[in-house]
Amino acid sequence: MLDRATSLQFEQRYRIGMITGLFGLAFFMLISMLFERQVIQYRHYSEAALQQHVSSQVVPAQRGKILVEDSDGELYPLGTNVTLFSLTVVPAQIKRPELVASKLMPFLSGAGIEESDLIAKLSSKSKYLPPLKRKIEEKEAQAIADLDLTGVYLTPELYRYYPENIMAAQALGFVNRDGKGQYGVEGYLDKQLGGKAGLLEAEQDVFGQQIALGKRQNVDPENGLDVVLTIDRAIQYHVEKALKEAVEKHKADKGSVIIMDPETGKIIAMAQYPNFDPNNYNTQDLALFNNLNTSLTYEPGSVFKVITMAAGIDAGLVAPSTTYTDPGEVQINDRTIKNSDKVAHGTQTMTQVLEKSLNTGAIFVVQKLGKNLFRKYLEQFGFLSPTGIEVAGEVSAQVKQLRNWSDVDLATMSFGQGIAITPIQMLAAVGAIANDGKLMQPHIVDKILYPSGAVSIGPDVRGQVISAQAAQLVSAMMVGVVERGHGQKAGVRGYYIAGKTGTAQIPNPNGSGYLAEGVGSTIGTFVGFGPVENPKFVMIARIDRPRDVVYAESSAAPLFGGIAKFLLDYWRIPPTR
Repeated sequence: MLDRATSLQFEQRYRIGMITGLFGLAFFMLISMLFERQVIQYRHYSEAALQQHVSSQVVPAQRGKILVEDSDGELYPLGTNVTLFSLTVVPAQIKRPELVASKLMPFLSGAGIEESDLIAKLSSKSKYLPPLKRKIEEKEAQAIADLDLTGVYLTPELYRYYPENIMAAQALGFVNRDGKGQYGVEGYLDKQLGGKAGLLEAEQDVFGQQIALGKRQNVDPENGLDVVLTIDRAIQYHVEKALKEAVEKHKADKGSVIIMDPETGKIIAMAQYPNFDPNNYNTQDLALFNNLNTSLTYEPGSVFKVITMAAGIDAGLVAPSTTYTDPGEVQINDRTIKNSDKVAHGTQTMTQVLEKSLNTGAIFVVQKLGKNLFRKYLEQFGFLSPTGIEVAGEVSAQVKQLRNWSDVDLATMSFGQGIAITPIQMLAAVGAIANDGKLMQPHIVDKILYPSGAVSIGPDVRGQVISAQAAQLVSAMMVGVVERGHGQKAGVRGYYIAGKTGTAQIPNPNGSGYLAEGVGSTIGTFVGFGPVENPKFVMIARIDRPRDVVYAESSAAPLFGGIAKFLLDYWRIPPTR
């Protein structure tokens, strides 16, 4: 009996020990969990509790406007904001789907919804459906609201709106669905235009309702800044119209025009065709978003001869009257380079080199300059770096490293082949010739409107590229191109206009050589300024792959001349001859 009692006592103690141990282990695990959540993961659970107790709402900032100034000083928006509405339905709240569908269908024409499909959606009893239609204007939204349909809602949404639709589209860019500026000025100045969002925090009860007397924290949004562009709206409109007509007349792939004030660097117009409507960017061809004037390089052809000639004259190596014997072609190593007309012209002056656009004459000058000096002038004229104009996506020129230049490279670059630049770079460089040798910083933003007042941009002199005397000599030579050379169709009766044509071959897509010369395989460019005595504009006009003519004198030059005449009339500049 004693042994049995002892055994029972031992068993009871064992069980008590086991239970105590289990409780101890459970207590230890509980303490560990509490320690982990209260100490180690305190921040995580604290934030989670705060999110349940406090509601946070982002208060968007209003995006700044993009404006232009009319001749009377009034500001006109090219990019602004507008409140439109989206049409949504909650099927679970709709009792008569057929009736609601019949009343909504007149407002959904073009939305791609059939009445039978709409009835099926309204009968689904879902708590949420994507909006049936977006960007509904106020008048139509009011008509829908007047129907007083249960379960049908109109939600206001803020959109970026471009009142002039396609005008200056590539220069402006657009704002995407996330409210971020893309391309153009919208992309470049996204931070300034976009502003800074605010925040509203408020205490809420267990049902998610705000507590009337609870704590609130309100951080006001900082609205974006308005910016004023240098563009003249009337000139921009005319340029886009003239460019469209020229591209379509020549059945060309595309074209572009930039006009700048050579004294200040202000961009007066920046256009390209085809263009796009930034109000409906999501339905447009992505390739149209790139700015042809700043974001894509091309070999400019013979317009580049004015740069080579300006360098030679500034360096004192040639003068307008310097002569050479044109053999019609030049042999450099294993390469034969010919004039575009395949003709030997005999004794020619440097002025005639530009007037007749002789490749051999440009080679004559660049060989006197040599590789190092020629590269120095390329840098001074701004071809080795982007201009810094206020549009997103500007690219650098494609120029080989000096150590990789061959004798053939030096020769072909002298007449604009084997070097790829942007039109804005070419425009700025020729603008320096028009501006007594001073290279100006091109800018398309005139001023930024801060709450404390307007801050003007520019003018900014990037450097004295060539002497004033050299610039005047080259200007006179360029007048000869318009008076007696290939640029006669760019002239304007009663005025001295300076300019230069350029007909560039297009590199072969396979990387070897160029497309065979002929209609549809060249890019025509004309660059110039006027009136020469006191230049008010410098302009570059470009037509890509015209299908009816080969040379720029018949494509880009007439486009330039027509726009130049409009400018002189618009500004009421009296004839000088």
